[in-house]
Amino acid sequence: MTSITRYKLRKLLKYALVTAAVAVVLTLFSGDPVPHYLWAWVLLGFWTGVLEEFLFGRRFRALAIPLQFLGKILAVNLLTIALVALAFVFDSHADLPGEADPGGGFARMLMMPGFFRLVLRVFVVTSMAILVVQVEELMGRRMFLGSLLGRYERARSEERAMLAIDLVGSTALAERLGDMRYFRFLNLTYSLMTDAVLRNEAEIYKYIGDEVIFSWPMRKGVHYLNCLDLYFDIMERIKLHENDLQREFGVVPSYRGAVHGGRVISAQIGHIKRAIEFSGDVMNTLSRMLGLSKEIEGGMLVSAELLRRMPEAKDRFRIGPLTVLPVKGRRREVQVHAIERITKP
Repeated sequence: MTSITRYKLRKLLKYALVTAAVAVVLTLFSGDPVPHYLWAWVLLGFWTGVLEEFLFGRRFRALAIPLQFLGKILAVNLLTIALVALAFVFDSHADLPGEADPGGGFARMLMMPGFFRLVLRVFVVTSMAILVVQVEELMGRRMFLGSLLGRYERARSEERAMLAIDLVGSTALAERLGDMRYFRFLNLTYSLMTDAVLRNEAEIYKYIGDEVIFSWPMRKGVHYLNCLDLYFDIMERIKLHENDLQREFGVVPSYRGAVHGGRVISAQIGHIKRAIEFSGDVMNTLSRMLGLSKEIEGGMLVSAELLRRMPEAKDRFRIGPLTVLPVKGRRREVQVHAIERITKP
């Protein structure tokens, strides 16, 4: 099973669990016992996830976030209610949840108070499910779960692999395209990275203008060489769409990258605006490595320290000669290699 498939299945499962949880809470607040038809709410969650992921796709992305939310709610509920109504058209003797046999067929069912209660409950439950999942995607899973569980209220140390990529010639490109076209250019380029990010199980830590920083727990980053493959997969995705980019913007983006890993300090910072930040020697070194790649016009640099954790890398990557990199504020120097991918995983 690919990482993209796992991502889609996890998203459907999120919708199912959130929908079932909201339905249970709503039922308990109404004074009713936990429904024996809880499985129906789970199915509703899966149905909502299928609509949002496979039918709607990017159709609402051009709208403001509140309009995205309202559009998805209306579309999901209209389709859901139409599906429920269609079921009663084919089975006029079906029972509404919590109601006796409606008797009298579809027309009478539409006039029953139980039908309107069901519609209202479906509307509330699906709205809450869409809201929770959309907020989680907006904040990022790490920030969302960290805030809920209080995981990052105190600083903690962890081993992580970090990849930073930076757009080549960004200043000249921004002047050439203008602010609005340059923003669309970046946004489209970032969207093209999605499949590569999911395939290599990366977390997007931060966007800094034309720079993106990706992160993995160390075990996941070195597993299958994910932290090395991501850069080359991104470049392949861009190459695959170079004709579209050339036609719309007159340029194809090129990125340089640097990957390093080790112990970082992670913590939630801020009060009015909160964020989860990584700090420590790894982040300082990563920034310096990215700067070096600009100076030597290298495509991708990896620290020798991280490379030693991936002895199998030499089977799929061409590893360049060792370069010694002085890092400001650090007593010892950092050893780095330029690498090229020979074969895909």
